Amino acid sequence: MKFKKILKRAAISISVLLLIFKSVLMYRDYTSYKDVIHKNANQIVKVRVDGIFQSIAFNAIKNPSYYLKKDSKKESEDDKKSDDKGVSVPANLFLYTLNNYSKTTVFTSFKISDSSAFKNFITSKFQFKNFKSSQTITTAFTKDKKMQIGFNAKQCVVVFSQNQEDVNLVFEDLLNNGITLDQSDQKWSKLKAATAHVNYITKNNNLNLDFKSGQLLINGNFILPEYLDVPKVIIASKFSSDASITLDLNAVSTVNFLSFKHKDFTVQTDSLSAYFKGHLGVELARKTTQIDSVITYQFNDDFEKVATQTAVEKEVPEINIQMSTQGTKLYKYLKQVGIINTNRISKDLFPLYQFNVDSTTNGLLLSTGDTRVFETKKIEPLKVLALTVDFKKLQEQNHFPIGSNYMDKLLTLKLNGISNHEETIDVSGEVNLKNKDINALAQFFINQKE
Repeated sequence: MKFKKILKRAAISISVLLLIFKSVLMYRDYTSYKDVIHKNANQIVKVRVDGIFQSIAFNAIKNPSYYLKKDSKKESEDDKKSDDKGVSVPANLFLYTLNNYSKTTVFTSFKISDSSAFKNFITSKFQFKNFKSSQTITTAFTKDKKMQIGFNAKQCVVVFSQNQEDVNLVFEDLLNNGITLDQSDQKWSKLKAATAHVNYITKNNNLNLDFKSGQLLINGNFILPEYLDVPKVIIASKFSSDASITLDLNAVSTVNFLSFKHKDFTVQTDSLSAYFKGHLGVELARKTTQIDSVITYQFNDDFEKVATQTAVEKEVPEINIQMSTQGTKLYKYLKQVGIINTNRISKDLFPLYQFNVDSTTNGLLLSTGDTRVFETKKIEPLKVLALTVDFKKLQEQNHFPIGSNYMDKLLTLKLNGISNHEETIDVSGEVNLKNKDINALAQFFINQKE
């Protein structure tokens, strides 16, 4: 009887603790939305910090040996340098862009617990300088001015901008005037309903990322932009067996009466639209050899510097591209405007590799090796996008040695976009990692001891 009582009390205690824990999480979630998103936000990324931490924590319970092996030396040294950062980690972090500002200028805002400690932290960690204080707001920026910050006693606003835009009005709106996203806004309800680890949300579009054990899952829904349309015939390519990256894209441009200029090249969109049927197939395969000329300088008998061209052999990635076109008409047009020169893409347009160009009755072919024709077939459902990456093949081919450390963890990437009857594209995909047991995000951010 005594054992049953103890067991019953333990069960009640655990239930109470779980209820308290859940209540704390609900409160943190509720307060994370308060006064942090500007009213004019148009593209918002919601990062569910608590959701990610919970997912990794449960994964750590299942796989303690992996997390105990992590290299925590640097982490502990950083903690010693700054124990009190003066900032509260929110349940949800929001990154967003604003109307009337550049699309590359990104804002975020979160609560701070100690403004003095926070100022010391950002000064030492991020080298913020030139602090200026008004009646209620302190502002500063980094040396390159690409990162700006404004804060008061309770909250801060951080801005990342390549254009060094003046954002003082945003600081005033959020920190002094409370001009924040209205709960009646459609994006507000979408944000509250978003349950993935990372959620990208606009008025009409959404994309979700979830970090699972050994896998990153991708799904979303996008309305086609005004300048693109889905062709009547959807095609899929049969790629070579040694291709490490493949892409099938079915889309046509609706842009008319525009011209694109690059250096001495001018291309009319009307001409491209008239000849292009809508399908693009691309593959990256093994390496191929090209002969290129290198200019070297030597001195002649009169000690004059003379330029000499030398032929050199080099290995380059084999890239094959096939576009569905109206016979040879697109080939002739690109030759006419100078983009194609002696059966190759002009080096003035693309100097990195030599692209050989050929044409068939139904297509234009480009290749860094020998041009080849992809077999194609009509497909259902209407798959307008199909991207695949085989990281094992990509690593063996050694096209991108800089990213080999990350690729060593990866197996495959698959991303599909299917057109539905509402003129939207349903996006789904997955990134598979070699280690099937460990959370995908943890594998990239937790360093392991050798």
